[in-house]
Amino acid sequence: MKNFKIIVIGFFSVLFILNCEYKTPILEYFPDMADSRAVESQEADVLSASILGGNRIPPEGTIPRGYYPYPYSNVQFADELKNPEKGLSNPLKKSLANYKRGEDRYQIYCSPCHGVTGQGNGNVVGPSPRYLMTPTPLTQERVVKFTDGQIYHVITVGKGVMSSYASQIEPEDRWKLIQYIRKLQEAENNKTKAVK
Repeated sequence: MKNFKIIVIGFFSVLFILNCEYKTPILEYFPDMADSRAVESQEADVLSASILGGNRIPPEGTIPRGYYPYPYSNVQFADELKNPEKGLSNPLKKSLANYKRGEDRYQIYCSPCHGVTGQGNGNVVGPSPRYLMTPTPLTQERVVKFTDGQIYHVITVGKGVMSSYASQIEPEDRWKLIQYIRKLQEAENNKTKAVK
């Protein structure tokens, strides 16, 4: 009989506790992300940046891991980059491996516009051109006179109708690409001399 009383009292105690409504929230010692502070849709997230840490502004002068800042803007093409000593110069030695990698990058990224031989007659040019302007021939005298730094700058920032390829072509591959472009220019120059 004593056990029966304990069971009945325990049963009604549990029912009483389950039916209670709490006017104040329960104090949680360690919520373990079970009850996170949600941001409603169309509401400004004021907690994230100030209290919870969210997307904070990085300290001045810091650089993200794996990122190398490009020191030139797109308006500095004419002045600083003409002089290889002041501007950019190709840090890679000429080699067959670099040439082959440059050729591979050229076929993927450059030949659709500039053509296989750099004449500016790629797939986008033809009976039904997709662009109003013809791409610049890379074997043109004006382009041949560009320094390696100027060509690197055009690949990185873009020029005219050509957009930037910085997100598609790695910095080291840009230099290899320039080595291949120089070979195309050299081949065109030799062909022109042979005709004369």
